[in-house]
Order: sequence, then structure tokens, then C-alpha cells
Amino acid sequence: MLANAAGFQVNEHSAAGLGRAFAGEAAIADDASVIARNAAGMSLLDKQVFTAAVSYIKPEVDVRRDGYKIAKHVADEAVVPTFYYVRPIDERWTVGIGGFSNFGLATHYGSASGITPAADKTELMTYNLNPSVAYQVRDDLSIGFGVNIVYADATLTSTLTTPHSPMTLSKLTGDDLGYGWNAGIIWQATEATRMGLSYRSEVKMTLEGKVSSDINPNWNTGGSVDLTLPSIAELSVHHQFNDQLAIHASALHTGWSSFDKLATDLDNGQAFPTIQEQWTESWRYAVGMTYQHNDQWIWRTGIARDNSPVRNEYRTFRIPDADRIWISVGGSYKVDRAQSIDFGYAYLKSQEVDINEHSPVGMMHAEVPAADVHILSLQYNYRF
Repeated sequence: MLANAAGFQVNEHSAAGLGRAFAGEAAIADDASVIARNAAGMSLLDKQVFTAAVSYIKPEVDVRRDGYKIAKHVADEAVVPTFYYVRPIDERWTVGIGGFSNFGLATHYGSASGITPAADKTELMTYNLNPSVAYQVRDDLSIGFGVNIVYADATLTSTLTTPHSPMTLSKLTGDDLGYGWNAGIIWQATEATRMGLSYRSEVKMTLEGKVSSDINPNWNTGGSVDLTLPSIAELSVHHQFNDQLAIHASALHTGWSSFDKLATDLDNGQAFPTIQEQWTESWRYAVGMTYQHNDQWIWRTGIARDNSPVRNEYRTFRIPDADRIWISVGGSYKVDRAQSIDFGYAYLKSQEVDINEHSPVGMMHAEVPAADVHILSLQYNYRF
């Protein structure tokens, strides 16, 4: 999976949110998935709710050089599962727990591409277990807090093609468990307008594992890479025009400046190449609409602009990131008083970008044409 939000961020927390391009998420509590965007929103749920969703992501990312395609579908398909449970304790307190991902990445170049000395296989998987609590301060104001327990696992390989067979230039594998926190607030400004503000802290991790190489025996040892998953802040507004129509908007800031380099420390003290990233802060803007067709059916749509944190001069083959536009549609069907189904589809279009990267065999240049990403999501909700 090539992360479908800026950098290697993952937004797929719910099918309901996908249908409106994740606009207004910090101010909306359709179901228990509100834990992933603003824990304070749990106060808006007046009964126990269980939510589970699965998203299928199909990127179509190619790489070309001098007008010729040298690598096809370098980003892998992926399935992203999530689950949430929220339980009101009394009129003021609500607790919940969620399992979801905020970051992930997978790219893979074939040996025929000529790119593999710079980047062959890149995988980063993270999963966040997020116990949370919300407190209703007064009728129009709620606050929330949660703890992030994040597991990360990564693999990075580079391969040198020889006349006989490919040889591993370097392979790094590692994992770690990190911790962070999140907090949020929801304010019912007027009878029709609700605002939400949420924040997720950085999570600092050291991915410890091993390094191996068929080329350099000094690299056959244990090793580690420091990785800081960035902070996320979101400001959202939800406005109910009438009984049927509501609009939503969000501005989401990700603190990507914490991702300045990929530096590997080898246990034997030998030197290992450092990859300069030097990412910048990024913003995502989204607007969406919800229409209550009748007691059973709800329709959603949205559009978003997602700005890349990658500077042109530091773009790498491992993460060929670019600005992108989202267009989303979705809906909900109420099965009965307790059960409902949400579904969503999003189409993403990224800008064309160039990559100029130093590798062990010299400078490599390629173009990444405007890429397409298709996302489908299905969700089940049960209200006890």
C-alpha cells in the first residue's frame, strides 16, 4: 500500500468518513469510529456502540524514464481493518477503545526497473490500540483523552542486479512498540453548528532488528532506525442546515518536519548510508455533505486537497509522494433499530513528479506520472 494520504499517512478509519472525504471528522460522531479522530465525540453517543470497518486500497502508481515505463504498479494493494467500542458510564463519562492505523507504506520495484539499488522493497506497517475516555463538562462542551499504543514493523531492501542473479545490497528489518497520547474538545456553538479540535502526539520509536548484505560483510549485524511518527491536529466544523442536509469541513495538520532522515545505527559500529528526507509540515483540507434521504438511507459526498510534505529535491523512490485530490461518495443503510451498514468510495488523483536520487551506483532519475488510487470501504455498526 502506498499511503493514500500525504507522506505515509493512512486516513481509512471508517466507511462513513470515507464517503465525505473525511471532512468534519473531529466534530462528527456517527458511530464509535469517532475515537480515531476526536475522543471527545464519544460524549455524543448515548448508548453502547460497536463499529468495525474494512477498507480496500488499490493504488495505480507507475514509474517511467525518458517516456518509457520502467516499473508498473510499484505500490501494493492493501486491506485496512479497524474496530471500535464505546460505552457510556453515566450522564457525564464515556469510555471506549479503538484499533486502527494512522501510518503505513508499501512500495516494490522489479529488478527490470533499474531502480533497485536505490530502493527495492519498502514496507512500514503500524497499528494503534487507543483506549479513550470522554467527559461532558456541560451540555454544549465535552473533552476527551486517550493513550496511543502503537506497534510498528518495517522492512527496507536494496538490490543489485548482476548477470547471474540479484544480490542484496542491504536489507533492514525491525520493529518496536511506542506510546503517545491524544486529546480533543467538542463545542456545540449553536443549535445547528458544532466545532471540534483534536490533537495526536508524536510517537517516537526505535525499530530494532538486523541488517544483512551480500555485498558488504560489515553490514551483517544487528541494527536500528529511529522513527518519529508525526503529530496530527485537526479542526472541524459541522453545520446542520435542516433536518435533511448537513455540511462539514476540516483542516488537518501533520507535523512531518519530525521526519528529517532515515539513519541506521549498526551494532558493530560500522557506517551505513543515511537517507536525507527533510520533510515539511503539511495540510489537508476537506469539505463534505450529508443528506438524510429517509429513515433508512443516508447519502454522503466530499472533496479534499492533500498537500505532500516532500520537497522536490528530497523525493525518493521509497516514498514517491505528491500532492493529491480526493473525490468521495458513500452512504448508510439502517437495517433495524440496532444495526446499520456504511459504505464509501474515494478516487484520488496525484500530481506528476520527478525523482532525482543518489544511490550506491550513482544518480538515478525517473518520473512518476499522475497516479490513481481507488478506495472502497464497508462498515458495520451495532447499537446496544
